[in-house]
Amino acid sequence: MLEISTGYESVIIDYTPSKYKTKAAAAKNLYKALVKFELAIGGSASEVIIQTPEESEECGTGKNWRVIWESGIYEWAIAAEIHNCKAGWYTEPYYSFDLCFTS
Repeated sequence: MLEISTGYESVIIDYTPSKYKTKAAAAKNLYKALVKFELAIGGSASEVIIQTPEESEECGTGKNWRVIWESGIYEWAIAAEIHNCKAGWYTEPYYSFDLCFTS
């Protein structure tokens, strides 16, 4: 379980970053965990988006795995970055609502 706390609000999602050895696996499983959370609170799976490195590059946001959750808690991606760095791979938010898994 991963707690994402922004100082304003927090959520706990079913995601353990250290379980994933690759950026692709980590991004795909973060996407699944956010969809699961979104559905549990009565939202829609369409609120969460995952982009492959090619899709992300086409959008001009770099060639990386990218998870987008615009309806998430305020600045969730900034708070989540800390947990992913501790798990051993480099992440950064593009905006405060999308997390990029980069090299």
